[in-house]
Amino acid sequence: MMAYLLRGFIMKVTIFSIIALFLITGCSFKNLFVTKPVATVSKSKKITMKTKKFAFSDTGFYKSDDKLIQIQAYSTGVAVADMKFYKDKDTICVGYKCTNRKYFNDNFLSKYYPNNLILNILLAKPIMEAKNLTKTENGFVQNIKTPEYDITYKVTNNSIYFKDRLNKILIKLKDL
Repeated sequence: MMAYLLRGFIMKVTIFSIIALFLITGCSFKNLFVTKPVATVSKSKKITMKTKKFAFSDTGFYKSDDKLIQIQAYSTGVAVADMKFYKDKDTICVGYKCTNRKYFNDNFLSKYYPNNLILNILLAKPIMEAKNLTKTENGFVQNIKTPEYDITYKVTNNSIYFKDRLNKILIKLKDL
């Protein structure tokens, strides 16, 4: 009889312990299987963008991860620009309005630019299939002139400079 009572007591303690374990650690189990971490770069920058439709120059944030580049510029603490450039999709969002890259080029930059130009600039990569690329000590320079555009593009360790004299476009990003 005593063995029967002891077995019942052990059974109740075991069930109670399992329930208590689930109550205490229930939410922590969902993080056991972690996928590849997303590498995010977030930097404070001096951001200047002058195009056909908008112009701003102030401090802001440049954030980049595997899927997205986001630029947020602030003037006296108020957001004046929030732009998202998707790497794996043909989408660019300015504020809450999203378009494809071709529409963005046609309306904000130049219809003669390749669709990936703005993304390559923001990633500090060569543009226009590395045409006229000259390597420098800490980056590169490209000077490209056609009847449609006159571009000077410079990339260094801490800055990006893009200027198209014919289309009156200026994009500068410099680390703070």
